[in-house]
Amino acid sequence: MKRILYHGSEKVIEKPAFGFGNPNNDYGLGFYCCSNKELAKEWAARKNQFGYVNKYYIRDDRLSILDLTKPPYDDILYWVTLLLFHRTLPSALVDNHLREIEYLRDKYLLDLSGYDVVIGYRADDSYFRFPEAFVRSEITLKSLVKIFKSGELGKQYVLISKRAFELITFDNYEYVGRKYYDDYYSRKDIANKTFIEAVKNDKYSKDLTLKDLVMKNG
Repeated sequence: MKRILYHGSEKVIEKPAFGFGNPNNDYGLGFYCCSNKELAKEWAARKNQFGYVNKYYIRDDRLSILDLTKPPYDDILYWVTLLLFHRTLPSALVDNHLREIEYLRDKYLLDLSGYDVVIGYRADDSYFRFPEAFVRSEITLKSLVKIFKSGELGKQYVLISKRAFELITFDNYEYVGRKYYDDYYSRKDIANKTFIEAVKNDKYSKDLTLKDLVMKNG
């Protein structure tokens, strides 16, 4: 299958390079793309109020793909656990909730070494607070699922193997202006309001928290 991908950046990237980038991103070191052009435009403009959306093609029928939005790994706890073990966590979160983190590691941490591509939900900085709040049992599993499976943030398509980088082809780029910078920060405002509402609503909820899961199954 020939798939169209977009990558928002402050520069044009005609040849994505394997082995570069931030190892503390959601799924570790890789090239992060999406199929939603409008979301890629927001990402492109988020730093400098302008940027570029790079368009690519890839033949992903030749690749080994871990899709965290489809069975058997569509349980959101697989996704949360990958985030927790690739992102840099506050030391207080680790110290105070080590039992919960170890529970997730033992039951849900997946080995990515055999895959070329990971597909999963996006969790930029404004939305990463939700998985952190879940570890602290401030929000329930039901709320976490609702927030990230609603589709508003879209999915990431992440190239993580050398083979995947060999099969991606640059097509063109498009300049992105100030409007998408404003859209990106409007989305952050929405995330802040959603977070406050979720914590408030779940304070007295009887739905399962991570602490409940650990006590039940740990």
